[in-house]
Amino acid sequence: MTKFQPYSRREFQRRFVVWAKRNTTLLVIVTCGMVGIVSFVTWVIAFWLPTTAFTWWLLGIVQASMVGIYLHLLHAAFLAHDGEAIWHLRGAWGEDNTRSELQRAKRKQLIWGWIDSINLLAGDLDHLVVTRNGGLVAIDSKWRNRASDTADMARAASKAKLRAEALTRTLWKRDKGAHRARVDSLPVTSIVVLWGAAQHGVPDGATVNGIEFIAGRRLIAWLSKLEDQPVTRAAAAEIVERLEGYRAATWDPTKAVSR
Repeated sequence: MTKFQPYSRREFQRRFVVWAKRNTTLLVIVTCGMVGIVSFVTWVIAFWLPTTAFTWWLLGIVQASMVGIYLHLLHAAFLAHDGEAIWHLRGAWGEDNTRSELQRAKRKQLIWGWIDSINLLAGDLDHLVVTRNGGLVAIDSKWRNRASDTADMARAASKAKLRAEALTRTLWKRDKGAHRARVDSLPVTSIVVLWGAAQHGVPDGATVNGIEFIAGRRLIAWLSKLEDQPVTRAAAAEIVERLEGYRAATWDPTKAVSR
């Protein structure tokens, strides 16, 4: 999964690298200063305090704390200089949280599996889920403090549905008979899963322009209610295998996402 990172995380990392290159001299000076401070503190604790188990424990705690503070300040400085980076970071949080919920859903046997971060010519798919009883579900993960752009999110989710339907038609267009029929008959449902403070204001069954909005903490409950489009184990295995193959064959880590 490390290779197929979502666009939001890739873009955040790219922006950080660009920022670090622009501030290389400053970062070297600050890093050398931090190394000097850590070295001095280490010398004080190691040579001026009694050699006991507690001393070594204290040394480890102090060193880890100082490194943690340094990394936190580095992260904060980057976010302060790049106003758009926080949006990509929140996007990555949203996709990570959805992925964790899908792992739980698979353990609960609500879904067969899913595929993350599928690059397409016209955009991408955050998560395409193969459920056990609800066909295919295209999930658009969002992190919001306030859900003020629901119309835009619904529009993006509608596009995701069209992309997922076009993708399945493409992957099975050469097949005939039972193989293609069992995939073509599966509907694609597109939803928006909200994380962050905004999820607490999402009522059950909330829809915008025909797209259902679901609070992240309620995703598993929503999946458990799907019951009218069963997917067999054999069909699910074939769908996941082909989608993973397509993702691997078309993966482009530099590709920007069109929403």
